[in-house]
Amino acid sequence: MDRVRSDIPNFPNGVSDSDAPLSPSTGCPARTSVLTDVQRRTRARRPRRGKVPAWTLWVARQAGRIQKFFSQTLPVWIAQHREEMVSYAISFVILSLSALIMALWALPPATTERLFGLVVTRTELPDDDLVVVDVAEVVQPDDLRDLKVNSNLKALLSNLDDGDSSAEINDPVDRDLTLDIEPTDAQMEAVFKQGEFGGRSTAGRRAAVQKYGGTAASEKSVNMGLAWLAGLQRDDGSWNLSAPGPDAEPGIFQRTEVGATSLALLCFLGAGHTHANDGPYREIVHKGLAYIGSQAEIVQGTADLRGASEGNAGMYVQGLATICISEAHALDPADTDLRQLTQMAVRFIERAQDPAGGGWRYRPRQAGDTSVVGWQVMALQSAKAGRIKVSSSVLREARQFLHAARGDDDGATYRYTPNRGNATNSMTAVGLLCRMYLGWGKDHKPLQKGVQRLSAVGPSSRDVYYNYYATQVLRHFGGDLWDKWNLQMREQLVTTQITEGPAAGSWAPTDNHGIQGGQIYQTALSILTLEVYYRHLPLYRRLEATVSE
Repeated sequence: MDRVRSDIPNFPNGVSDSDAPLSPSTGCPARTSVLTDVQRRTRARRPRRGKVPAWTLWVARQAGRIQKFFSQTLPVWIAQHREEMVSYAISFVILSLSALIMALWALPPATTERLFGLVVTRTELPDDDLVVVDVAEVVQPDDLRDLKVNSNLKALLSNLDDGDSSAEINDPVDRDLTLDIEPTDAQMEAVFKQGEFGGRSTAGRRAAVQKYGGTAASEKSVNMGLAWLAGLQRDDGSWNLSAPGPDAEPGIFQRTEVGATSLALLCFLGAGHTHANDGPYREIVHKGLAYIGSQAEIVQGTADLRGASEGNAGMYVQGLATICISEAHALDPADTDLRQLTQMAVRFIERAQDPAGGGWRYRPRQAGDTSVVGWQVMALQSAKAGRIKVSSSVLREARQFLHAARGDDDGATYRYTPNRGNATNSMTAVGLLCRMYLGWGKDHKPLQKGVQRLSAVGPSSRDVYYNYYATQVLRHFGGDLWDKWNLQMREQLVTTQITEGPAAGSWAPTDNHGIQGGQIYQTALSILTLEVYYRHLPLYRRLEATVSE
């Protein structure tokens, strides 16, 4: 039997055994090439390849070397230097985090706030809110060593804060209080370098009083008012609106001690009296802050400071108490307990905001009104002054509420609630002050128009609430309008203060709010109004002089 040849290939392209020519010797199909005529002609036309190009050999060699490097050399090197690489990586991460932390610490709080806001939020505001802010950014240092001023200015501050000066300016009975001539640019620069609350030091208070329109008589009124309030503090550190002492009118609120205590403490803090620095009211402030802390209800990382508030006072009290502890913390940044309480109080305000309209009212998440919004915005601003983080989205929603509460198209006036009723003087004052703190620049036309309106109305002889807010608006705006307002407002308060008897140092209630809060409420707002020269340094101030090192 013939063996079948396994090495004979099949014939492609339709060529079969029957088509192959026969071998003359065997009569079997002859072995032929598998190429057809077409294939032969095609191959014949192709040029014959010469020698392999040198560049292909070079590429091949390089590819081989690269493959050898990644498959053999690199793994061996990594294995030999693994510990060093891990050490370098850890060092790089630690140094990077340290640099980031130092950068965030060195930047002003408002700058870090903007940086976080740019990363996590997108601000979409109405056209009338898009303005350039020319608010001077200042940072509250921990102590005098943080001031970037020369030794002469440091000596100046130290001298101005020495014993006799402090006792004189805080003396409630010294009728011969003397103030220096108008402070120099160098003195005012030193005050501003201490931050938003730089006017509350003895040196800052003395300089700001003279610079911005206060007098020895206005300071005496402040000191007499503080002495009267100090005598009303109860053993547990609180004040009660219904217990103003002899010959004074009580308020209708029997409880609401946290609100009354916060109002009283704001007056002491406004004049620079803290729980950390030696002074005549150190223990008074310490006990008051301890009382507020004792009434805090901690819920899910927030601090509810409303206490046993009555009627519609709840969120008013939360705002007042948060302002109080925020200022105390800003004046004593080393108090970590106070910082934690402030952070949690701010979180409560943020979560209590109306999610639909962006405002606040009597109860958490209730549709807002401009009056309550004013206290919450001031609380958040005070917290920011002490480097407490405040949500940028909460502030954005507050601006949206104010936009809805406008009394006219441009926002020069404000209503009590959005789209209801007419604009009022007191709500306009509240709205404009909030607008200042939330970003409106001094050259913003609606702000200028609103300030002109308040100036034309002038201080009220009865509405202490309106006077309190409008005085701050005019003070920050400055200029001739402030000078005119201040002259009338200052003399009105100085001349209406009770100067004799058990109620000496207080002011009698003059309006419905005063009747509800009583003489403690009326006196506290009057003191805060007279502290306007130094309680908050002006927003729109720019240094014109520089100090040579």
